[in-house]
Amino acid sequence: MNNANNISALEIRRDAHRAFLKDIKGNISLNIIPILLRFLAVYFGMQVYHTWMSNLNVNLADPEQASQRLQEISANLANDPSSAAQYMLSLTPQSNVAVYAFFFFFVMVCAGISYALVDKFRNPDVEINAIKDSLRAFSGRYFFPVLFITALFGLFLEAGFMLYVIPGIWFLVIFSQAFLVFRDDQKDQGTWTIRMAFSSFSRSSIVMRGYKWTFFSICVEFFFWEILNAFTHELLSVWLQPYEQLVLASFYHKIADERK
Repeated sequence: MNNANNISALEIRRDAHRAFLKDIKGNISLNIIPILLRFLAVYFGMQVYHTWMSNLNVNLADPEQASQRLQEISANLANDPSSAAQYMLSLTPQSNVAVYAFFFFFVMVCAGISYALVDKFRNPDVEINAIKDSLRAFSGRYFFPVLFITALFGLFLEAGFMLYVIPGIWFLVIFSQAFLVFRDDQKDQGTWTIRMAFSSFSRSSIVMRGYKWTFFSICVEFFFWEILNAFTHELLSVWLQPYEQLVLASFYHKIADERK
């Protein structure tokens, strides 16, 4: 019998808020690496943006000139759509490698944090070491499988969003628990295999049955918070990053417990 109605997004958010307020300092400390990475991403993103605008002869220090130049570019694109390539942002191979490395590192740190938080939800007496637990996914036990799952997850999302937006969102939802499902399976079996890493995606889709809309509503909330966060230049991340991690950990804890 499907018990999805017993677990609401509101209940999950409340649990996350309570957990955050219970140990504000500890939750921020646990997420300090991804918080710093967010600030770093904004800094380098702004550097790339200013370089791009400079290459397009857009002087951001002069709003009038910038507006006029952007209007010229828009007119050129309207008259000659094939000229879009010369205005597009292009990254060097080295920059592309740096972006992908940053993405992998960020995701793996978040995976380690989620493992620690799920343990905390399951056993409130568990002691968390901020730095050690945030880097848990880099241990010999998890590094290669989590790296593999991260790459596969990225490929699924890229393929989905290249087709249309809806398949990308669908893949994001049904495969969202792959990291945590793998971790529980690995704990039960004591070792990991490539087959187990692949099966974590099918297992995630099974775990998500009946909970897709709940998770989707959580993602919508995150989306609007991230928009607000962008206006603060990531300053809101000090609260938002721990909150998002707690919500995701609480969600998995509840649905996994419900399945059992």
